[in-house]
Amino acid sequence: MRLGSEETSERRYWVFSPDLLFVARPSFRGHFVYEGINPAFELRLGISSEDVREMEISNCLNRHDAKAVSEALRACRAEGTEVRIRHSLAFGGERQNMETTVVPIMDAVADGAVRLIGSHRIVGKGSFHNAAGRSLAQESVNLLSIQEDIQQRIASDLHDSTCQHLIAASLGMMRFRQSMGDPVGAERLCDEIDASIDAALREIRAFAYLLHPQNLTDDGLKATIERYADGFATRTSLRITTRIVAGVDRLPYENQRSLLRVVQEALTNVFRHAKATQVSIVIEGTGSHFRLTVSDNGRGLQVGPTNQPISTGVGIPAMRARLEQIGGSLEIRSGPHHSGTVLCAVFPHASVTREAGEGTPLS
Repeated sequence: MRLGSEETSERRYWVFSPDLLFVARPSFRGHFVYEGINPAFELRLGISSEDVREMEISNCLNRHDAKAVSEALRACRAEGTEVRIRHSLAFGGERQNMETTVVPIMDAVADGAVRLIGSHRIVGKGSFHNAAGRSLAQESVNLLSIQEDIQQRIASDLHDSTCQHLIAASLGMMRFRQSMGDPVGAERLCDEIDASIDAALREIRAFAYLLHPQNLTDDGLKATIERYADGFATRTSLRITTRIVAGVDRLPYENQRSLLRVVQEALTNVFRHAKATQVSIVIEGTGSHFRLTVSDNGRGLQVGPTNQPISTGVGIPAMRARLEQIGGSLEIRSGPHHSGTVLCAVFPHASVTREAGEGTPLS
């Protein structure tokens, strides 16, 4: 990145910041290449900014780091807005918790992001010592960060989507006043206003229901998910079916709460992105594990060069983090060979890795 010779505050920040700063751009092969890195990043990687220019990220970083950074860049490019993700990165040294922030430089002619400016900031120190390569305390930091991102996303959705419906209704009322002498035109405007208000109300009800705490203590996971699905269906016009084995009610409370949050996030993703009309939630027992499957008949997720669904926000990382915390895993199938999207989570019958009092639970 060429910043010019003037001593601006931006240039001083680039040169003297301890954060690892970089500029990247998409390549023709669907990957990303560096255009420049700051001195702190040069020192960490042991390579100069001149040498790294036009090199693919996968050729500069180890496989784990390259995948994590590329996912952040891909999400930023897809959303066209700032993305913040917390994950563990090494960059040639000891693995540490870092917050990666990526901001797109948009181009109206190219209709998308042509350059991505980002930073990696250390947010926690220490070694990683559990089976997944993370300490429990650091897992909690990541999960809390994801929770904050989800709340910010909901606020953004209310502003960017719901408010637009209400603005459209307001503009429709202005046009309606000018069409009082045209009964046919006035009736058409009334229909448009009704549609805008109805869409706004459905979104507000859906988001409010997502934030409403569910009581697992009294009814258990099976009944809570069934009740939540019925309520969500009423508020969104989705047709939701459930088939859940009773054995899930014997899981530890923290595991039940994590699984409920996964189901909530999955339904919210369907409502926001899939344009689906039907959703199925199934939890069944398979030997020593349970299997959760959430499937819809929507348009599916965008897939990348490896035919893997592209995560364009915090929803999928949030679900994956919650499942990893209880010893589970997440797989998502979508694309040309699947109708809609299928989310499959596998998790053990028994509690794993977490001792009483360790970490900070995520509500």
